[in-house]
Amino acid sequence: MFRRVRSLAATAGAATMRGVREMPAAQDPGVQRYVSSPVNWFFLLVALILFAVSWPTLVMTHSMPDYALPVAAAFASLPVALAWAAPVTGWAISVVSAQLIGLLVPTVNGWPWSIQVTHIISLLVLTFFAYLRCSLRWVPVVWVSTVIVFVLAAPAEARAGWAFGLTVLAVVVALLRILLNSRRQLAESAEQTELVESQKAILQERARIARDLHDVVAHRMSVVVVMAQTARYRLGDVSDEAAAEFDAIAVSARASLDEVRQLLGVLRTDGEASAAPNPGLDDVPALVTQTRMTGAAVDLSDLVDHEKVGAAAGLVIYRIVQESLANATRHAPGARVDITISPTADGAVEVCARNSAPTGEPVRLPGPGTGIPGMVERAAAVGGVLTTEPTADGGFVVRAVIPPHHVGALGAVGSVPTVGE
Repeated sequence: MFRRVRSLAATAGAATMRGVREMPAAQDPGVQRYVSSPVNWFFLLVALILFAVSWPTLVMTHSMPDYALPVAAAFASLPVALAWAAPVTGWAISVVSAQLIGLLVPTVNGWPWSIQVTHIISLLVLTFFAYLRCSLRWVPVVWVSTVIVFVLAAPAEARAGWAFGLTVLAVVVALLRILLNSRRQLAESAEQTELVESQKAILQERARIARDLHDVVAHRMSVVVVMAQTARYRLGDVSDEAAAEFDAIAVSARASLDEVRQLLGVLRTDGEASAAPNPGLDDVPALVTQTRMTGAAVDLSDLVDHEKVGAAAGLVIYRIVQESLANATRHAPGARVDITISPTADGAVEVCARNSAPTGEPVRLPGPGTGIPGMVERAAAVGGVLTTEPTADGGFVVRAVIPPHHVGALGAVGSVPTVGE
């Protein structure tokens, strides 16, 4: 029998809780925030205890009809439930109700205060939390209003003491808040200074990298350009084919030097390096022409309206084609390379670089290859996808789908082959 009663009670309790949660008031965000805080539940319990004390004892200190007792007791005690969630609102209700009760309700049995003890406790608690949590500019308003209420409600001999105590409380809380705010602002300032210093260190490191890059790469590339351009004058019996080859080397080295200067323009912050324009779709034909100068057979099919492709997407497409051609010439010498740039049905740009099987030994370069992972990262940076795979005839294909404009999405699919970079 006891188990049956307990089961019925548990079922009824669960149904009641479900009904309460489904009430419109329970769906209000403010109500949900209130009930989610344990501190609010604590002050709600304190308010209910004060209400339970205030209602039966109110007849001992004030003269009012029985039907008005729970209303006056509620105004005297229940605002404490807002001490943490909305202390200024609770304080305002308590102050106004204390003033009205003191003016309209007469006292009995020689009670010296115009409000009862539970109302005094509630008003003190709410005043403290109002001091603590309201804006600093509202502290004088809370202090003056509370002092006025206590001066009117307290016995004549106690008024000065209450006014002094409330004033000391206001000053102490205000000073503590100002001190805490100052320390917080000092900590934020120190954090901001540390951030600025770290950014300065990053900029200095970028400038150092730019200087090293210029010293190590740019100067040597300049020497290569000069040597290639003067080879026909320094060497005897240079044929026209060899002279053309030297010229092609000079053109390629000069293009590489321009890209190095472009990197310097990005890294340097002192204005010493001029930034070159980023390459894009319009520069792909020149890139193909330079590759053909190495003897590679390259076919380019460009079906995209360049004006509809943004600068970021154009740069990524250029780098993908550049890396694909470089990989093909190194790892598949003698192979034919087909570059196709075409629009897709959904408005993106598809880039396909396919090479046939090599006819010669690949060029072995020291160091691990990072070309394909770099292409995958570049495609992902503009919201694109890049895949790589070997073909059935022994060749290799790089395929990428690039949005025409940067959308900030990240995510790419790429597979690194066992052969190639």
